[in-house]
Parts: sequence; structure tokens; C-alpha cells
Amino acid sequence: MTATLLQLLESRGGSSTLTLVEEDRRVLLADLLAESRVTAAGLASLGIAPGDRVAFVMHNGSGFLRLLFGAQYLGAVPLSIALPFGYGGVDGYVQHVAGILADSGAGVLVVDPELKRVRGALERAIPGVTVLSADALPAGDAGRVPAAPADPEQLAYIQYTSGSTASPKGVPVTHGNIVTAVHALASASGSTGDDTWGLWVPLFHDMGIFCLLTALGTGCDAVLWRPRGGVKRPLDWLRRFAAEGCTHTAAPNFFVDALVSAVRAEEPQPEPADLSAWRVWCNGAEQVNARSIEEFQKTFGSWGFRPQTMCPVYGMAEATLTVTFSSAELEPRLRWVDREALADGRFALSTEGAPNARALVSVGTPVPDIAVRVCADGAPVPEGHPGEIEISGPSVMSGYYRRPAGDERSPDGWHRTGDMGVIADGELYIFGRRKDMIIVRGVNYYAEDAEAVVRDLPGVARKACAAIAAEDHMALVVETALTGEDERAALIAACHRQLRARMGLSAVTVHLAPTRFLPQTSSGKVQRGKLRSLLDELGDGRGAADPAGAA
Repeated sequence: MTATLLQLLESRGGSSTLTLVEEDRRVLLADLLAESRVTAAGLASLGIAPGDRVAFVMHNGSGFLRLLFGAQYLGAVPLSIALPFGYGGVDGYVQHVAGILADSGAGVLVVDPELKRVRGALERAIPGVTVLSADALPAGDAGRVPAAPADPEQLAYIQYTSGSTASPKGVPVTHGNIVTAVHALASASGSTGDDTWGLWVPLFHDMGIFCLLTALGTGCDAVLWRPRGGVKRPLDWLRRFAAEGCTHTAAPNFFVDALVSAVRAEEPQPEPADLSAWRVWCNGAEQVNARSIEEFQKTFGSWGFRPQTMCPVYGMAEATLTVTFSSAELEPRLRWVDREALADGRFALSTEGAPNARALVSVGTPVPDIAVRVCADGAPVPEGHPGEIEISGPSVMSGYYRRPAGDERSPDGWHRTGDMGVIADGELYIFGRRKDMIIVRGVNYYAEDAEAVVRDLPGVARKACAAIAAEDHMALVVETALTGEDERAALIAACHRQLRARMGLSAVTVHLAPTRFLPQTSSGKVQRGKLRSLLDELGDGRGAADPAGAA
């Protein structure tokens, strides 16, 4: 096995081709690596030395990859920062970036040329850091760049977590971590040099960058879009995906819903694309929804999409992405369970349509070199018992960058994920986050359960809703485009009916919010801590308590 990411990529350079959709460019990996060495020379002329941290804010594209690989050629440590969307304006974004720069100790920040206004704000707000546009990097002599580092223990990248439950933390990723993770994902997904990955997920997110590195490191071709190319125009993306002969992709569950909604919104119904070559969709980064998968198959089965192609997965930056993977030879598996029993720490099977029934979708079995266990009350539990998921293996980080050890590791060294799950017949099922448990009048509820029972109601925009704790009750924020007073009142009443009927939950206040209101991380997860501070913005009259709950 090759020791470092660069060695692995150089061994594939002549066989992998990267298509950059927005750049209207197709480039051999070998040529991209040569361009990266020129970028390395430019960074060196700025005084960047081995071990220095180099931060950058870049759109998906060749510029992102040149900075990533260029820093690595110097033995420096690259770290990418999320693009400036969803941070409450420029001021909020500047604060976010400043926190990451201070945490990482990066002295240089390279910004995409298209983000001129943001770059100016960063220059003014962070005087101790060299901020420059990517197109202003000094020219350098690539011939003077030293040979790529060959130490698998050398730090290759710092991946900042999305911050769904806390401020972002740096995950230090070594070359050995990445090479191990690439081989694990390639093996689990059945990737070979005959495959083509089509990806729009942002490269600053762990799903985006490590899936792309897996594609290139396995000798696959890859087609790369900017996120807007997928999210804003999903059917255009799908047609190009099919036309390019793509066999693999990775995207969160919300994109399943987006594609279904896009087809149903078209009049007349669109001509089908041929999806028969599509072999693997890694559905992860957020909760996998059983109904979404069912509706997708109903919609796209006639286009040649096979149910086995949908592969629910589980991963995280702390594991250099993939933890578990569903078999590409089996249809997604689900189990109906009693949601009240789960909240009480028990795993009890139920049936579809039964009171308190909830569908859990399997996210598969551990990938090579990863071990998974479930723990409760500080000790591992046998199959069929719910608890917190813990992981161990050579691709799992040793600790957060430049931070003292906290409660993220168990006494015997396993990483505590904070996710709650259960193993049944060797497969992992996830049902919530440890910190997203909401206690109402002494009864435990998972936020994901409340969201699941209202997300498909008519009037809920983009299926977007979020539940959080609010003193002695639950607050449910529901995005909607409805404007009529009667329509809004009916939606609030429908939410209450669903929560009472499906969960026996009455102590709830429903807040109606405009579309795109919910604060989200770079991967689309709701920032529940930030949402609590935004409830006052919704004002009086936009929400209502359940009369039954107020009694």
C-alpha cells in the first residue's frame, strides 16, 4: 500500500480524468498534479514552510484541488473553510472564519477570486493573517519544489467539523488516515478504474473531498459540479450525470427529496434519462428517510434506477469519512420499531402503521479496518440493545487539533460519536443524537422523531423543520411559504394532530418560519443551538401552543 495520498494519486495520474463542469474543462489527474506543483512553488514564495497551516475558501473546482495538493507537496497542512452561505451575512461569516484561523494557527488564507467582497471583509477583520485572492498567488518555479513527503504519519489535512452541535473543531487527518480510508470506501463501494464518480457535494465537506479522493485514488474518472449545479437544478444535474456515464455518487437524503420534487413539479412530465449505469448512491451525512427512498424508487424506477443502487451509509470527519456501508447488492433494509421504547433505552420491534411506530433504515456494516460498537451506561451492549455508537480503527483520528482531550474518547480509547444507534443482525441502525434528546414532563423524545412525523405534511416547505427543547416543552420550527392566515393556522393544527397521534406529545409550541430560515451547517444539518437564539425573530402570531398541551 502506498504511504501517502500524493504517492497514491501520482500512481493513478495517467488513468484518472477529472471533468470540471462549471469550468467546461476536462483534465488528466497527472496534469492537475503538475499544476499543483506550480501552486506549491507560489506558496513557497510566500514563505510557507513544512508544517505551516494554509487555509483556503474555494468553490468546487481545480483551484480548490491545486491548493490542497500544492500545500501537501510543500509538507504544509491545508485546511478548507466552508463558503460564505448560511452564516447570517458577511459579519457572521467573518466571525466563523476568524475562529477557525485562530484555532488552527493558519497564517495564510487564500480566497476564491469570485468572493471579492468577502475577501475584503476578511482582510479588514483579520489583520494578523495574510489574506489574498487565489489568482494573486506569486508565480514560482515548480522544478524547485521538493519531492512529495513520504511519511504516512505526516499531517495531510485538517477537516473542520460542520458545527451542528458546537463550534467547529479541527480533525487532523494524516496521509495514512486518508490512504486507509480511500481503500476502505473503494472496497465497500466496489469502485474500479472502469467507474465514474459524479459529485456536487462541496469539497470543503468531508463527504465531498474524501469521495473525490477515493475516485481519483482508485483510478476512476470523476465529474465535479459546484453544489449549485446539483441543488438548484437537480434534473439538469441528473441528465448530465447520466450522459457522462456516471456510476457512483454521494449526497445527503435531502437530495433524494429534491430530485423527486423536481420531477413532480414539471409539466408535462420530463423525458426519462437512462439511469441503468448508476450502481451506487452513498446516501449519508444526515438521517436517511425510509419514505424518501420509497418515493425515489417509485419516481425513477422507470428511468432504469435500481433499488440496490441506493446505499445508506454512515460516516464522519473524525473517521476520515466512511464508518459503515450498505451492500450494493441488496435493497435498503428497514425495521419498524417502537419510538417510545427507543427513548426509554429499549429496542422493541413494531409494525408499519402501529401507534408510535418508526422506520429505521440500515446504514450497513463496518467498512474494512473499522470496528463499531454500541455502548450504554459506559459499557458495550450486545446486539439488539440501543446506545451510543463508538468506533475504532486506523482511519479514526486520535484527537481534535490543538485541543485537550475531552469526552470524545472512551476510557479504552474508542471514539464516542454522539450518535445513538442499535446493531441488529450485524447491521447498524441510527435513530438520533445523544444531545438532541428533548425531555418534556419527564418523558424522553428524540428531535428527529418529531421532525419525521411532520416533514411530509402539505405546506411544509422543502420538508424543512426542526425540534428543540424550550424550557418545559418542545419547540417545533416549520418552514412554510403559506401566507394566508387560515392556511397557516391549519398547518399548525395539523402539526399538533400528528405529534399527538404519532408520539403522544402535546406540550409543543409550533413556530412557522419563512423558507430558508433554519440555520444549517455546511452539510445541511440544523444548528440547533443557533436556532434557539433565533426563536424570538419569529415574533408573536407565527406559532401556537397545542391547547391540549397547555391544559
